Amino acid sequence: MEGKILAGKRAIVTGASAGMGAAIALRYAEAGADIWAAGGSDAEGLKDTIDRCAALGVKAGGKGYDFTQAATASECVREGAEFMGGLDILVNCAGGRVFKPLAETSDEEIDFIFALNTRSIILACREAIRIMTPQGSGHIVNMGSIAGENASADRSLYCSTKAAVHSLTRCLAIELGPLGIQVNCLAPGIVNSGSVKKRLDANPDFAEMRRGQVPLGLIAGPETIAAAALFVVSPENNYMSGAIVALDGAAGA
Repeated sequence: MEGKILAGKRAIVTGASAGMGAAIALRYAEAGADIWAAGGSDAEGLKDTIDRCAALGVKAGGKGYDFTQAATASECVREGAEFMGGLDILVNCAGGRVFKPLAETSDEEIDFIFALNTRSIILACREAIRIMTPQGSGHIVNMGSIAGENASADRSLYCSTKAAVHSLTRCLAIELGPLGIQVNCLAPGIVNSGSVKKRLDANPDFAEMRRGQVPLGLIAGPETIAAAALFVVSPENNYMSGAIVALDGAAGA
């Protein structure tokens, strides 16, 4: 898709300091959307995302939020909509991981991962719905994972949070369809960014093993996920809603 297909649109992207969130924010800005980029503790990374979006000629701003305090997700949506003068697109990309046997997890880890991966998304969606409903249009894109569809040892918490996001997406698509709001979920497999990139770069044998588990023989980069995120909210997509879009090179097929 070429050109400013999102010109005039206003998008909030969480998790935008780096990785998939940053790539999505930049792809939307390239397509002409104004951006409110929400980051976490990486203030330098967030500033870089905002500056790069602004350099593309769109209105761009943002702020760091602690989404482990899930109520701040509502604040993020309100502040972003105020900055841009409205809201057309919400991308919930902020998230974290806890990979360990359930018997070894602490109460604090359980609270942390559900607040960050699930509750904050629910609250952000609720706030966005309140803004989008009067205008009769909007897109919500939730970041799930193939882990939300496929069981995995030592990942019970993570898989459960992503499964909840997938279910939320399907429910909201039914609930909001009559209001003109489309809700979809991207479900990546392994993506070469963040801590995963560090591990792949540090261990070529591990990288080759993981690549061999993907039928297409490729490990996706953040830009691959951003390309799918652009299609989901583009004018070309006027019908898909409630979809869990697997972006895993057929690894989970």
